[in-house]
Amino acid sequence: MTEPLVFDRINPFYRGWAEDYLHLAGFDPAAFLAAPQPAEDEMFFKALLPNFEGDRGIGAFKFVEATMRHYQALDQIVRQAFGGFDGVTSLLDFASGYGRLTRALLQRMPAERIWVSDIYGEAIDWQVRTFGVNGFASVPDPAALSHGRKHDVIFVGSLFSHLPAELFRAWLQRLHGMLSPGGVLAFSVHDASILPPDQSMDDSGIRFFPWSESGSLDPAIYGMTYVTEAFVADAIARLNPEHPPTWRVFHKGLYENQALYVVGGPERNLSTITVASPPMGGFERATLLTDSSVEFSGWAIERTPGGSLDLLVHVDGEPVLKANKTGDRPDIQPTFPTSPALPFGWTFRLAREQAAEGQAIRLTMRSTTGLETHAYARMPSDPALTYSGWSRRALRPR
Repeated sequence: MTEPLVFDRINPFYRGWAEDYLHLAGFDPAAFLAAPQPAEDEMFFKALLPNFEGDRGIGAFKFVEATMRHYQALDQIVRQAFGGFDGVTSLLDFASGYGRLTRALLQRMPAERIWVSDIYGEAIDWQVRTFGVNGFASVPDPAALSHGRKHDVIFVGSLFSHLPAELFRAWLQRLHGMLSPGGVLAFSVHDASILPPDQSMDDSGIRFFPWSESGSLDPAIYGMTYVTEAFVADAIARLNPEHPPTWRVFHKGLYENQALYVVGGPERNLSTITVASPPMGGFERATLLTDSSVEFSGWAIERTPGGSLDLLVHVDGEPVLKANKTGDRPDIQPTFPTSPALPFGWTFRLAREQAAEGQAIRLTMRSTTGLETHAYARMPSDPALTYSGWSRRALRPR
């Protein structure tokens, strides 16, 4: 059995970066990281951690980074629809797993107003014991789900991106029926733009492949799903053919690549709601120059239409300078199909008087949308570089 992820035991550099990221987002790092992540969490130990060769320090930092991106989307919806979390009487995180989002929600609203559900009943039992929230186990068939409560917000971070067509429609119907009249349902999907290039979209608007990162769920009901907007629009229209609910879609609205759909309850108008996507980017290299200064370079992308980025450099939390943009990066563009803006390169130089060996370097990518993303490095003594900010690239302390 894999050992739990104990945040106090990870490499202190990654722990420090995770704490800084949480602090900048307005969270108490000690409270967020207090509970170890259970060894049974498939999404962490079998999906996220293998991307980083099992390095728990990198994995822990990415756990925090991904949670903050998850939270940023939900926070925008709640602020616009309810004026903030104080205005939400009941929030359900459906398909919540072992509760990484719960760690954030507990710092925004009382535990008694938070509900969680997942097909892994042991995950819900763990959340209820550990966090004091309300929970109920999900089931394979939505018609068999026994839950009569209504919720103001239902957030489904990554379930519809794994369902075959009939289950997609059935779960959408069941969850929308659990909304309060003025409630909001948000769920993410893999849209057709990221369908593997050697595959083609079915005429129905959905392609389902019977495999996933899960080692325990039935692949016939939990695989990998790609959909067109027309398919999702039709599924939403079927919720109430006489009075279809209002809805919006925000491409790349969740995680790195998932579209986020937001659907209103029967008394909720969503015509003015907007959800921006956090910027992305990271360090790629550091070059030790002959004057002993270090030149850092990397890339960034603004993922929200109409937004633009400032790149702010900090040393041990103190602002030092701005990075310079160096031109488009077409080599990175295929990773972000249909993005509203091109990725671009950046560079900055730090003298030894500005940053001593081993000091923490933070690059803040600040969007005009108000969202921020942070990438981290250490001032090296040679061109070896520790970096972060891109979920498919490794970080390596030297």
